[in-house]
Amino acid sequence: MMGTQCLLGLRTFVAFAAKLWSFFIYPLRRQIRTVIQYKTVRCDILPLSPVSRNRLSQHGDPG
Repeated sequence: MMGTQCLLGLRTFVAFAAKLWSFFIYPLRRQIRTVIQYKTVRCDILPLSPVSRNRLSQHGDPG
């Protein structure tokens, strides 16, 4: 009887702790997602194709 009651209390505590953890981690996940969404692509990691390089150089000139 006592063991069953102890296990029930432990189960309740674990369920509550999991809900509390989810509550605290939710804003952090949103922030990480936002940072990843606006992450810069560097040209030295992903080199531009000749066509893209040509378009960028033409676009930069004031006409």
